[in-house]
Amino acid sequence: MNQWIRRSILFIVTVVAVAGFSGCGAAKVEVPGNLAGKVYTQVTMWEEKGHISTINYSVGRKIPVNTEVKILSMSSKGIVFEDVRIPGIKLTLDNVEKYSQTPTVKLAHLYFAPTKVDLSKFTEKEQNFIKSFDGFYKAGISKEALIVARGYPPKHMTPSLKYDTWKYWRNRWVTKNVGFENNKLKTYNGQILK
Repeated sequence: MNQWIRRSILFIVTVVAVAGFSGCGAAKVEVPGNLAGKVYTQVTMWEEKGHISTINYSVGRKIPVNTEVKILSMSSKGIVFEDVRIPGIKLTLDNVEKYSQTPTVKLAHLYFAPTKVDLSKFTEKEQNFIKSFDGFYKAGISKEALIVARGYPPKHMTPSLKYDTWKYWRNRWVTKNVGFENNKLKTYNGQILK
């Protein structure tokens, strides 16, 4: 009888443990058909040690907008892709939904597309800003041009791109606010830009 109770308790503990851990892994997500094969980055990204955060840190190696990439796989936790300029090196766009507030499939469509971003729709000043963005912000840049040059601000602190203040992370510890007036960049951390 005593052995039967021990086996029953062990069985119950095992079932509870298996049930508790069964949802811990990342669920595989199908790569959308229009993103299979050759695609291009729609925003500038920075990778560090093979990872790109959706918090959008601007440290590490810069991957410019319109870089040709190939999406290798997707899961609920991120997108694995390869920069075709550096074959064989896997990069992961880590989707921390707590901060991005965006499911991976939607995120894939924000960051990648089968066509390049048409930079000719931007002013000459904005085109130069996009191509050479190095962390220095310039007055008069449109919201759309800033997204292409810097990427999306994380939604947990900038819930809507319609807001006139966006928060960006330089790294894990440094955040900066950018301010807009009439859809044009005007302030950086409260200071008027030139």
